[in-house]
Amino acid sequence: MTDRQEPAARTRLPVRAFLVSWALLSLLCLCWSFATPISGSPDEPAHIVRAASVVRGEWVGTPSPVGNVVTVPAYIARSQAVTCFAFHPAVDADCGIQEPADPDADTRSTTSAGLYNPLYYLAVGWPTLVVHDTGGIYAMRAVSALLTALFLALAFAVTTTLPHRRLAMLSYALAITPMMLFLGGTVNPNSLEAAATLAVFVAMLAIAFDRTAAGLRSNLWVVGAGIAVAVNARGLSPLWLVVALGVPLALIPGPRLLALLRRPATIVTMAVSALFVIGALAWTLGSNSLANAIVKPDEALQFPGVGASPLTGFLRVLTGTVGYGQGLVGLFGWLDTPAPDVVVYLYGAGIAALVVAALLVLRGRRLLAFAILLAAFLLLPAIVQAAYIHGGGLIWQGRYNLPLFLCLIVGAAAFLGPRVELVAPTTMRRLILLVSVLAVGAQWWAFEATLRRYAVGGNGTLRLFLLGDAPWSPPGGNLLWLILSAVLIAASGVLLAVATWPRREAEVAVAPAVR
Repeated sequence: MTDRQEPAARTRLPVRAFLVSWALLSLLCLCWSFATPISGSPDEPAHIVRAASVVRGEWVGTPSPVGNVVTVPAYIARSQAVTCFAFHPAVDADCGIQEPADPDADTRSTTSAGLYNPLYYLAVGWPTLVVHDTGGIYAMRAVSALLTALFLALAFAVTTTLPHRRLAMLSYALAITPMMLFLGGTVNPNSLEAAATLAVFVAMLAIAFDRTAAGLRSNLWVVGAGIAVAVNARGLSPLWLVVALGVPLALIPGPRLLALLRRPATIVTMAVSALFVIGALAWTLGSNSLANAIVKPDEALQFPGVGASPLTGFLRVLTGTVGYGQGLVGLFGWLDTPAPDVVVYLYGAGIAALVVAALLVLRGRRLLAFAILLAAFLLLPAIVQAAYIHGGGLIWQGRYNLPLFLCLIVGAAAFLGPRVELVAPTTMRRLILLVSVLAVGAQWWAFEATLRRYAVGGNGTLRLFLLGDAPWSPPGGNLLWLILSAVLIAASGVLLAVATWPRREAEVAVAPAVR
């Protein structure tokens, strides 16, 4: 089957696929929420304080050399202090700092996220107005988890409507890494940005593949919602959205693209999306959040590399792409708790196999679109660091590239879809079993290793972790979350395998092509 002989795409989003995937992804993120100590993800205290201050009407605060000074409840301010384990992988998460006597008392605190777009913080910070102790932080995490899972589920539901959808659906086992779920379970806009960007990208792919435009309205709804959320998540979000919107357009011939642009639904989506983009750019430019460290170094944190040339920044990130990849798969805590080596190798092998297959097999517009996507994934981080390093230092982290990573994995699989349909069903079944089993094992191993590090420290014994009196444990104990995560991860793997399993009719259809 050639690229021109596309089977009909589904015209409506499958509600069951959306609801089941949203429920499972939410629960998986929540497992990470409770298994991660307060302030246990990168810069989480700054995001916690920022969210609590924004919902109380303090949108910026007072600049200072250690961050913007704001007024928040005492239990929120305490999150800045319970970081004894940060950057110390051998130290468990029991910092021995008691809850304040009056958790809801107004307290001055600082946040390095004081200039960031307030939309994410408004969305996740409101539970602190209802819950007046540390439970408010867990509630914020839960809201962030639900929002992140919502857009991941929307993206998956749209993927099930694509023609030749089997490999694209299976690719979620590779794209939604342990790092994605870890960030989704904490107070951090990085995860929501990535999920919303993926939803935009997949919906645009669905529009590009749907020659009849039968599902245009529902896909445009997903595009508009994704843009509204993603563009306001972080300062660099518009850059990732340009790629997510532009790459699928390379698949659409000029006359059909012009016809789509004339549709009333398209015009409305573009107009509404433009309002959110303008609002996001206005905040970023008005607050100078991206360049504040360069323009006002006395009011920003200092990073290594200040004064280096743009070429140095470009080469450091480009040549370190593989190393930064660890931050896409699993670099937990304050970037001090890497996933087990085998987990990183398994994901790396899967990513490499998918990319190489796309480069060798794809032709025409699909090859062009994938080449643009791959180039953006490799070059944009290096370009961003090159522009920033002289005044602000070396600030890049692998997790910042999660939006393009998700698009790259799902996009490569979607582009390869027609070729994979020609593979014998028995071969496809083996691939599904292999990917499902390895992904389930890797996900749980990363979760177990990270929880053990928090509970007993990197040098703690397995016996103390499971059977002894561990210095730190999440609410409910270690065994509860180990068992619950294992059940949820296994159920996700089984359901994904069932959803992508070749049917009997596929064997009949593929036989002539195989012969």
